[in-house]
Amino acid sequence: SVVEAMGQGRLCSENLKKSIMYTLCSKIPQVMPTFAELLGVPTALTVTQVLLIDIGTDIWTAIAYAFQPAEASLMSQKPRHPLRERMVDWTVLMYSYFYIGMIQMAACWFVFFNMPHILDLMHKQASLYTFEETKWNYAGMAAYYWTLVLGQLGAAMVTTTTRTSLFSYGLPNKWLNVCFVMEVVLAAAVIYTGPCQRLFKTEPLTAVQALMGCAGLVAILLVEEIRKACLRWGDDRREAKAAMLLLQES
Repeated sequence: SVVEAMGQGRLCSENLKKSIMYTLCSKIPQVMPTFAELLGVPTALTVTQVLLIDIGTDIWTAIAYAFQPAEASLMSQKPRHPLRERMVDWTVLMYSYFYIGMIQMAACWFVFFNMPHILDLMHKQASLYTFEETKWNYAGMAAYYWTLVLGQLGAAMVTTTTRTSLFSYGLPNKWLNVCFVMEVVLAAAVIYTGPCQRLFKTEPLTAVQALMGCAGLVAILLVEEIRKACLRWGDDRREAKAAMLLLQES
């Protein structure tokens, strides 16, 4: 029917927007280590690790959004104006770069600088590192990489809905869930298997350090649940006010 066709069109547009929002989230924490090195900060993320995140994990997760089912409130929202409301506007950029991206970056730096001996490497050239200092730096890079992967996992979860709570919406997209598992498995392989450690310059993390890497994931899930609850509360107030006005007029 016409209504079903409109619903499918809205769903495609909404899922594409969610996919873009998710993909852009990791760009700030990916690029900041390069600028930090200019200030004497030890290498936190290598080019190969950035490519591993973009090509090895993000791209498949972004594609999986095509199978995301619709939210219950999709058809109750007003249509997007094709000229005034772009697919990627300032709200998308603010959300991805300066909201979720900033939370990810803060979590990554927090975990990185709490790794043993990282502060001892400040303002020291990597070419002058001893064997032990190189291992310290590799452990710090592993921690930053692990925290960012988990941060993107959180970003993927929260961008599946615009207003609906994850606790009620759940994780109905099986292909997205497969990508979640594969992201964690790949990241664990990079950190804990010998060949990958040598290739991607990582060192194994302790259980405590690995748990500390969940900081970004937990923070993103928490603040997004609060933000969406506020949005739903505002929607309910507007609906109640509109209903009251109708009763008064009648």
